[in-house]
Amino acid sequence: LMISSLTKEASYGASVPVNASNFQGVKAHTDYNPEWGDEVQTDKDTVSGAEHGTDLDIIGQAFTVGLVQPRAKPTFVNAMMLAALGSVTVTQDAALVAYKQKAVPIAVGSPLPSFNLIGKKGGLQYLHKGCKVGSASLSGEEGKPAQFEVEIIGSGARETNADSFIAEPSESWMLMKNGYIWLEQDANISIAAANTQGSEDISSGTPDDLKVRVRKFNFKWNNNLEGQPGFGAGNGGVFQDLDYTRRGAELSLTLRHADATDLAYYTDKTILALEIEVAGAVIAGGGVYKYGFALRVPRFKLKKAPLPQGGVSDILTIDYDCDVQDDGTNPAVIFEGYNAIAAYY
Repeated sequence: LMISSLTKEASYGASVPVNASNFQGVKAHTDYNPEWGDEVQTDKDTVSGAEHGTDLDIIGQAFTVGLVQPRAKPTFVNAMMLAALGSVTVTQDAALVAYKQKAVPIAVGSPLPSFNLIGKKGGLQYLHKGCKVGSASLSGEEGKPAQFEVEIIGSGARETNADSFIAEPSESWMLMKNGYIWLEQDANISIAAANTQGSEDISSGTPDDLKVRVRKFNFKWNNNLEGQPGFGAGNGGVFQDLDYTRRGAELSLTLRHADATDLAYYTDKTILALEIEVAGAVIAGGGVYKYGFALRVPRFKLKKAPLPQGGVSDILTIDYDCDVQDDGTNPAVIFEGYNAIAAYY
């Protein structure tokens, strides 16, 4: 599997030259199971003069694939989160080969980047064009690696391919033992313009450090993509574009129960902000950037009472079921990924 994550399509559905300047190899995923969700029609709903019909045609072509990295790596996570959110700013660590890619949701009306994907399974190797990220999920559980899932949707354009696969960058897993998590509320929320690894960037005071209480988290960004078949001779029955409808973010946490504070967040409808971060090994000698990510959600409220759960022999836990909202100033979500890649798309 490889994706043109270093160079986006010049126009939707265009080919991207297959080389190491444009494509990156992808490994460490559980499987590659593409689906061709073509629209196939027959003549069995009309009079054909035959009991079982006489004709069938492929009216439209479609492509989707879901990928899971159970032990997430920075390069793939960055590539897919940046494609999912769409608006990217790059900062270099001094003059070193180490970079921070900051991504926020692209402005309404602006297109998300599209890319080529080449996959091979069972000896069948195909190039798929017009690919965009439908949804991306980043999750983590204490004592384990971070996990990443992505849904990729293509135009349906496909062709056999024989290009050699580009190597995957050499990187370690992102481990939650290298993680941080902070929570802030109401007037103390202050979202810094940029993330500083290892320190909180959501508060004007001292936020709650949840790293001892947290059991697991899950964040999902959904672009709710809609294919546009359009009219026009020669379009091959593939989407002419994929556009997002109303985008959405989902956030949930499981924490060890402490006291009544969490329930008060729900009953008082408290405005909350969260920062989750993983910072591993230093990317370049002499630098400060470390492989990993930072995820900030500037505003959310609890939409379900976080009541203690557990049996008579259990440590009680609570669940945060969060409603992610706009705060009128900051993006709904801010993702910053760190690795040795200078630019995506």
